[in-house]
Amino acid sequence: MSKDGHLLDDVVARLWRVRERLGPDLYRVAVRAALHAIAVAVLDEAERRAGVDRVSGVIRQFPRGVRREKGSHSPRP
Repeated sequence: MSKDGHLLDDVVARLWRVRERLGPDLYRVAVRAALHAIAVAVLDEAERRAGVDRVSGVIRQFPRGVRREKGSHSPRP
């Protein structure tokens, strides 16, 4: 298995430990935060490759696929 494959295994294992130790509610928050971090990293790289100035440039936002519920306290970067 490649190094990258092991990284994915580590992320999944860590998320599963969160579920086991802290419960399904915090697990869902952690998964959403992980997916958001992936989306931010992809968007940052797309902007870098496109030479887009974050302040004045226009680039299509990466869909997050998660709707925040009223009163949700999902972490934001």
